[in-house]
Amino acid sequence: MSGFMELPQEAARLWGDPETRQRIIEMHARGDSLLKMVDELGLTPALEADGLRPVLENLSAEEVKIIRDAFVAEATQIGTKAGANFPVDCRVDNPGAGVRITEAPSSRGATAPIVRIEGA
Repeated sequence: MSGFMELPQEAARLWGDPETRQRIIEMHARGDSLLKMVDELGLTPALEADGLRPVLENLSAEEVKIIRDAFVAEATQIGTKAGANFPVDCRVDNPGAGVRITEAPSSRGATAPIVRIEGA
């Protein structure tokens, strides 16, 4: 698999829209599964193209919490303005090998953390 992944690219595009971003935060607040969120946002074709379904299915509760916390922090920081940063840096060349989920410090000038998802 190449370094270009469809799911993060498409999700970042959706995240940039304030109304969709609010919908995503509501999904996180309800505790919707990440797979349910992907489906409801119309991202299933990108998920399948990237081969990431097993990755999402096998995330621990702590890993999902790290992801949720980063999204909520960025949404809280930006509010309803346009221009939100997508709080995920996802680079998985071999989804079958698993992933590591880590919280990385935010970039200069940003206050929200970034979730780094990379191949194991």
